[in-house]
Amino acid sequence: MHILYYITAHGYGHAVRSAAICNCLPRDVQLTIKSNIPTSFFDEEINISHTVINGTFDTGCLQCDGVTVRVKETLQAYKEVSLRNESLLDDEVKWCKETRVDCIVSDIAPFAFEVAHKAGIPSVAIGNFTWHDIYSDYVRLYPQYDSMLSKMAEQYAKATIALTLYPASPMPVFPRVKQMPIVGRKGRNRKDEIFSKFDIDQRKHLGLIYTGNFGLDSVNWSKLEELKDWEFAGVYPLPQNPLNFHLVTKDQFRYQDLSASADVIISKMGYGVFSESLLNGIPILYLPRDNFSEFGVLHAEAVRLGNGICIDTGKFLNAEWGSPLEKMRQKDKLPPFENDGAAQCAGEIIKIAV
Repeated sequence: MHILYYITAHGYGHAVRSAAICNCLPRDVQLTIKSNIPTSFFDEEINISHTVINGTFDTGCLQCDGVTVRVKETLQAYKEVSLRNESLLDDEVKWCKETRVDCIVSDIAPFAFEVAHKAGIPSVAIGNFTWHDIYSDYVRLYPQYDSMLSKMAEQYAKATIALTLYPASPMPVFPRVKQMPIVGRKGRNRKDEIFSKFDIDQRKHLGLIYTGNFGLDSVNWSKLEELKDWEFAGVYPLPQNPLNFHLVTKDQFRYQDLSASADVIISKMGYGVFSESLLNGIPILYLPRDNFSEFGVLHAEAVRLGNGICIDTGKFLNAEWGSPLEKMRQKDKLPPFENDGAAQCAGEIIKIAV
């Protein structure tokens, strides 16, 4: 069985959850991934045999930093990619037939479903939102891109089924939807090892800072040093090099283990961060995110569960975190979610592919 998996390169959250699903596929599956995410990432995260083909089939959002979207530039960039996709369609279809692809999965490039439809191959959409959801708000500001948005909706509608990941946007563009549990990575609490590695006082509390590959350079990171009871760790370096921040590499600790070891995760709100906070039972401190409809769904669920605190942008950027950090540390933690939907998604893919 040959499965072709298109994965957007908008951040790493889509790739993380896709890798979790791929790891639940039967080991004898022939897996091909098409994405602009570095091959090294998939080699580290996926434990079954796979091939990665570099390619860009959507644009996600062009951003100034982790939370600020360049709206018009995003729409124009996607228009250019969609025109290029049109010229690639016949070649993609031919490749699928020649390599005997049995099922196409996409998280969540709409072009993939047009390829599958033309090739006569079943297709599975996986995600907690679509680019149609995100871009709809943008097109209201720039209606000259309305036909592009309509084309996107037509492509999504060609999916055989959409597996919508908790907590998901409504996604009305899909004619057939099946709700799935949360998908992400569970880690192991290695707090004692982390403290020993970085010679941290055991009486301190640990905050995991995730800035993402777009960065959060507007934060006054030097003010972390005023939080005397806290030490912080992360996988991206911080400007201003605060003394109580420790840069962690993958060969030292896996990111999901950092998530499971922290007292609080500090980040922008996105599906990857939110899913790991729930799966590992760790609360999250985050800032508002404009022009990204996914935020509303994730924020509402964090509030409902009591697993997060959103502080206003000014306080977040000025690292005025002391009070909310202490509030989250003292509050009873939400028990880790036990139901990871990765295996269920993999099972649905196999059923569609057979």
